Amino acid sequence: MMRAKLSFEGDTAEAVARSLDPDNLPGMKAEVGEGKFEVEFFAERLGTLLATADDLIMNAKIAEDLLKREVGI
Repeated sequence: MMRAKLSFEGDTAEAVARSLDPDNLPGMKAEVGEGKFEVEFFAERLGTLLATADDLIMNAKIAEDLLKREVGI
């Protein structure tokens, strides 16, 4: 089994983490702190690990873009 951990930091990190929470799979572990959040996840295959990382990064970018546009963070 392979493991990956992504860390996000910035003014919108906590809000982005909350927006991604419904997408978290049972095997994912997210930690949210002041101005940052980390997501740890596991997969059997490298391709699955990379695809999950890509999805998380893209969803985080979309959430951040929406927050900046709509809320002005």
